[in-house]
Amino acid sequence: MSRPRGLFVTRNGFQGWQGISNTRREALARAVEHGEHDAPVYLGARVITIDGVILERSERELTHESEALTGLLSGQREQITIDHQGLTRWANGRVVLAVAESGRRIKRGVHAAVFQVQLTCADPRRYGEDQAFPPAGTARAPWVSHRGNFPAYPVIEIPGAPSDYSITSPGGTFTVTGATAGGTHTVDLRRGRVFRNGVEMLDVGVGNLWAIPPGARWQHSLSVPGVVRITDTYI
Repeated sequence: MSRPRGLFVTRNGFQGWQGISNTRREALARAVEHGEHDAPVYLGARVITIDGVILERSERELTHESEALTGLLSGQREQITIDHQGLTRWANGRVVLAVAESGRRIKRGVHAAVFQVQLTCADPRRYGEDQAFPPAGTARAPWVSHRGNFPAYPVIEIPGAPSDYSITSPGGTFTVTGATAGGTHTVDLRRGRVFRNGVEMLDVGVGNLWAIPPGARWQHSLSVPGVVRITDTYI
Protein backbone atom coordinates (compact mmCIF):
# COMPACT_ATOMS: atom_id res chain seq x y z
CA MET A 1 0.00 0.00 0.00
CA SER A 2 3.03 2.31 0.07
CA ARG A 3 2.67 2.67 -3.73
CA PRO A 4 -1.09 2.66 -4.37
CA ARG A 5 -0.86 2.81 -8.16
CA GLY A 6 0.18 0.41 -10.92
CA LEU A 7 0.37 -3.30 -11.71
CA PHE A 8 1.89 -5.67 -9.18
CA VAL A 9 2.72 -9.36 -9.53
CA THR A 10 1.53 -11.41 -6.56
CA ARG A 11 3.74 -13.81 -4.64
CA ASN A 12 4.36 -16.89 -6.81
CA GLY A 13 2.40 -15.13 -9.55
CA PHE A 14 5.04 -15.54 -12.26
CA GLN A 15 5.11 -19.09 -13.62
CA GLY A 16 6.37 -20.93 -16.71
CA TRP A 17 9.34 -18.76 -17.72
CA GLN A 18 12.13 -21.03 -16.53
CA GLY A 19 12.73 -24.70 -17.22
CA ILE A 20 10.78 -27.13 -19.41
CA SER A 21 7.07 -26.43 -19.30
CA ASN A 22 5.85 -29.54 -21.14
CA THR A 23 7.05 -32.19 -23.59
CA ARG A 24 5.57 -34.54 -26.14
CA ARG A 25 6.57 -37.95 -27.51
CA GLU A 26 5.05 -40.69 -29.61
CA ALA A 27 4.80 -43.79 -27.41
CA LEU A 28 5.15 -47.06 -29.32
CA ALA A 29 4.76 -50.29 -27.34
CA ARG A 30 7.10 -53.22 -28.01
CA ALA A 31 5.13 -56.10 -29.53
CA VAL A 32 4.99 -59.16 -27.24
CA GLU A 33 7.66 -57.57 -25.05
CA HIS A 34 8.02 -55.38 -21.98
CA GLY A 35 8.25 -51.62 -22.30
CA GLU A 36 8.23 -49.28 -25.27
CA HIS A 37 10.51 -48.33 -28.13
CA ASP A 38 12.78 -45.41 -27.31
CA ALA A 39 11.26 -42.35 -28.99
CA PRO A 40 12.50 -38.77 -29.25
CA VAL A 41 11.12 -36.27 -26.75
CA TYR A 42 10.19 -32.85 -28.13
CA LEU A 43 9.50 -29.65 -26.26
CA GLY A 44 5.98 -28.29 -26.30
CA ALA A 45 5.06 -24.60 -26.40
CA ARG A 46 6.02 -22.45 -23.43
CA VAL A 47 3.07 -21.12 -21.44
CA ILE A 48 3.75 -18.15 -19.15
CA THR A 49 1.20 -17.18 -16.52
CA ILE A 50 1.29 -13.88 -14.61
CA ASP A 51 -1.11 -13.25 -11.72
CA GLY A 52 -1.28 -9.88 -10.06
CA VAL A 53 -3.26 -6.94 -8.82
CA ILE A 54 -3.97 -3.49 -10.27
CA LEU A 55 -4.07 -0.57 -7.83
CA GLU A 56 -5.35 2.86 -8.82
CA ARG A 57 -6.55 5.98 -7.04
CA SER A 58 -9.99 6.08 -8.65
CA GLU A 59 -12.47 3.71 -10.25
CA ARG A 60 -12.06 5.52 -13.56
CA GLU A 61 -8.27 5.06 -13.56
CA LEU A 62 -8.67 1.43 -12.54
CA THR A 63 -11.02 0.74 -15.45
CA HIS A 64 -8.64 2.43 -17.89
CA GLU A 65 -5.66 0.38 -16.63
CA SER A 66 -7.70 -2.85 -16.75
CA GLU A 67 -8.73 -2.20 -20.35
CA ALA A 68 -5.12 -1.46 -21.32
CA LEU A 69 -4.11 -4.79 -19.79
CA THR A 70 -6.82 -6.87 -21.47
CA GLY A 71 -5.90 -5.35 -24.85
CA LEU A 72 -2.22 -6.28 -24.45
CA LEU A 73 -0.61 -7.16 -27.85
CA SER A 74 -4.09 -7.52 -29.42
CA GLY A 75 -3.34 -11.09 -30.46
CA GLN A 76 -0.18 -10.16 -32.34
CA ARG A 77 3.05 -12.15 -32.12
CA GLU A 78 5.71 -10.02 -30.49
CA GLN A 79 9.10 -10.35 -28.86
CA ILE A 80 8.64 -10.69 -25.11
CA THR A 81 11.62 -9.51 -23.07
CA ILE A 82 11.73 -10.35 -19.38
CA ASP A 83 14.20 -9.06 -16.77
CA HIS A 84 14.16 -11.65 -14.00
CA GLN A 85 16.62 -12.22 -11.17
CA GLY A 86 19.17 -9.89 -12.73
CA LEU A 87 19.12 -11.53 -16.18
CA THR A 88 17.47 -10.52 -19.44
CA ARG A 89 15.99 -13.16 -21.75
CA TRP A 90 13.53 -12.98 -24.63
CA ALA A 91 11.13 -15.17 -26.62
CA ASN A 92 8.47 -14.63 -29.26
CA GLY A 93 4.90 -15.14 -28.10
CA ARG A 94 1.25 -14.16 -28.09
CA VAL A 95 -1.22 -13.28 -25.37
CA VAL A 96 -3.88 -16.00 -25.16
CA LEU A 97 -5.58 -14.82 -21.97
CA ALA A 98 -5.85 -11.39 -20.35
CA VAL A 99 -8.58 -10.81 -17.77
CA ALA A 100 -9.15 -8.37 -14.94
CA GLU A 101 -11.98 -8.74 -12.45
CA SER A 102 -14.36 -5.88 -11.63
CA GLY A 103 -12.63 -3.34 -9.44
CA ARG A 104 -13.47 -2.67 -5.84
CA ARG A 105 -12.51 -0.02 -3.34
CA ILE A 106 -10.27 -1.47 -0.65
CA LYS A 107 -9.61 1.73 1.30
CA ARG A 108 -9.96 5.47 0.87
CA GLY A 109 -8.27 6.54 -2.35
CA VAL A 110 -7.28 2.99 -3.39
CA HIS A 111 -9.21 0.83 -5.88
CA ALA A 112 -8.06 -2.67 -6.80
CA ALA A 113 -8.67 -5.39 -9.38
CA VAL A 114 -7.11 -8.84 -9.71
CA PHE A 115 -5.70 -9.77 -13.13
CA GLN A 116 -4.23 -12.74 -14.95
CA VAL A 117 -2.23 -12.73 -18.19
CA GLN A 118 -1.21 -15.87 -20.05
CA LEU A 119 1.25 -15.94 -22.95
CA THR A 120 2.14 -18.79 -25.29
CA CYS A 121 5.51 -19.07 -27.02
CA ALA A 122 5.35 -21.56 -29.89
CA ASP A 123 9.15 -21.82 -29.71
CA PRO A 124 9.76 -22.70 -26.04
CA ARG A 125 13.41 -21.66 -26.13
CA ARG A 126 14.54 -18.45 -24.47
CA TYR A 127 17.28 -16.31 -25.97
CA GLY A 128 19.91 -14.00 -24.54
CA GLU A 129 22.89 -12.14 -25.95
CA ASP A 130 24.25 -12.42 -29.48
CA GLN A 131 27.88 -13.51 -29.84
CA ALA A 132 30.21 -13.04 -32.83
CA PHE A 133 33.29 -15.15 -33.64
CA PRO A 134 35.66 -13.49 -34.22
CA PRO A 135 34.42 -10.45 -32.25
CA ALA A 136 35.80 -8.14 -34.95
CA GLY A 137 36.70 -8.70 -38.58
CA THR A 138 36.49 -12.09 -40.28
CA ALA A 139 38.27 -15.45 -39.96
CA ARG A 140 38.53 -18.80 -41.71
CA ALA A 141 38.66 -21.05 -38.62
CA PRO A 142 36.93 -19.41 -35.61
CA TRP A 143 36.16 -21.34 -32.42
CA VAL A 144 32.47 -20.93 -31.53
CA SER A 145 30.62 -21.34 -28.23
CA HIS A 146 27.68 -19.84 -26.34
CA ARG A 147 26.64 -19.28 -22.71
CA GLY A 148 23.21 -20.93 -22.86
CA ASN A 149 22.00 -24.27 -21.48
CA PHE A 150 20.45 -25.63 -24.71
CA PRO A 151 21.87 -26.34 -28.21
CA ALA A 152 22.15 -23.14 -30.27
CA TYR A 153 22.16 -22.81 -34.06
CA PRO A 154 24.90 -20.67 -35.63
CA VAL A 155 24.45 -18.17 -38.44
CA ILE A 156 27.38 -17.58 -40.79
CA GLU A 157 27.94 -14.26 -42.56
CA ILE A 158 30.23 -14.07 -45.60
CA PRO A 159 31.00 -10.47 -46.68
CA GLY A 160 31.78 -10.10 -50.39
CA ALA A 161 30.82 -13.74 -50.87
CA PRO A 162 31.80 -15.79 -53.94
CA SER A 163 29.32 -18.04 -55.71
CA ASP A 164 30.73 -21.25 -54.17
CA TYR A 165 32.01 -21.94 -50.64
CA SER A 166 31.68 -24.42 -47.78
CA ILE A 167 31.36 -24.43 -43.98
CA THR A 168 32.61 -27.37 -41.91
CA SER A 169 32.31 -28.13 -38.18
CA PRO A 170 32.08 -31.23 -35.96
CA GLY A 171 28.40 -31.25 -36.94
CA GLY A 172 29.12 -31.78 -40.63
CA THR A 173 29.55 -29.73 -43.80
CA PHE A 174 27.22 -27.25 -45.49
CA THR A 175 28.02 -26.27 -49.08
CA VAL A 176 26.80 -23.32 -51.15
CA THR A 177 27.10 -23.59 -54.95
CA GLY A 178 25.80 -21.49 -57.80
CA ALA A 179 24.83 -18.55 -55.62
CA THR A 180 24.86 -14.95 -56.79
CA ALA A 181 28.30 -13.60 -55.93
CA GLY A 182 28.89 -10.34 -54.11
CA GLY A 183 27.13 -8.69 -51.21
CA THR A 184 26.83 -10.33 -47.79
CA HIS A 185 25.65 -13.94 -47.72
CA THR A 186 23.94 -15.24 -44.57
CA VAL A 187 23.71 -18.99 -43.97
CA ASP A 188 21.09 -19.92 -41.36
CA LEU A 189 21.96 -23.39 -40.06
CA ARG A 190 18.68 -23.72 -38.15
CA ARG A 191 16.75 -23.97 -41.41
CA GLY A 192 19.46 -24.48 -44.05
CA ARG A 193 18.56 -21.29 -45.87
CA VAL A 194 20.93 -18.90 -47.64
CA PHE A 195 20.33 -15.16 -48.04
CA ARG A 196 22.11 -12.44 -50.03
CA ASN A 197 21.70 -8.97 -48.54
CA GLY A 198 18.57 -10.23 -46.76
CA VAL A 199 16.96 -11.82 -49.85
CA GLU A 200 16.72 -15.61 -49.88
CA MET A 201 18.44 -17.54 -52.66
CA LEU A 202 16.71 -20.81 -53.44
CA ASP A 203 18.37 -24.17 -54.12
CA VAL A 204 21.95 -23.01 -53.55
CA GLY A 205 22.71 -24.63 -50.16
CA VAL A 206 22.91 -28.30 -49.25
CA GLY A 207 24.42 -30.35 -46.45
CA ASN A 208 24.26 -30.93 -42.72
CA LEU A 209 22.57 -28.64 -40.20
CA TRP A 210 23.91 -28.42 -36.65
CA ALA A 211 23.45 -26.80 -33.26
CA ILE A 212 26.31 -26.26 -30.82
CA PRO A 213 25.73 -27.97 -27.45
CA PRO A 214 25.97 -25.89 -24.27
CA GLY A 215 29.49 -25.73 -22.86
CA ALA A 216 31.12 -26.93 -26.11
CA ARG A 217 33.62 -25.07 -28.33
CA TRP A 218 33.35 -26.06 -31.98
CA GLN A 219 35.81 -24.90 -34.58
CA HIS A 220 34.20 -23.83 -37.85
CA SER A 221 36.30 -24.05 -40.99
CA LEU A 222 35.20 -21.64 -43.72
CA SER A 223 36.58 -21.87 -47.24
CA VAL A 224 36.31 -18.06 -47.39
CA PRO A 225 36.63 -15.58 -44.50
CA GLY A 226 33.46 -14.94 -42.56
CA VAL A 227 31.83 -14.37 -39.17
CA VAL A 228 29.93 -16.96 -37.12
CA ARG A 229 27.11 -15.49 -35.04
CA ILE A 230 25.26 -17.34 -32.34
CA THR A 231 22.64 -16.41 -29.75
CA ASP A 232 22.78 -17.72 -26.18
CA THR A 233 19.92 -20.23 -26.05
CA TYR A 234 18.14 -21.39 -22.89
CA ILE A 235 15.32 -23.66 -21.84
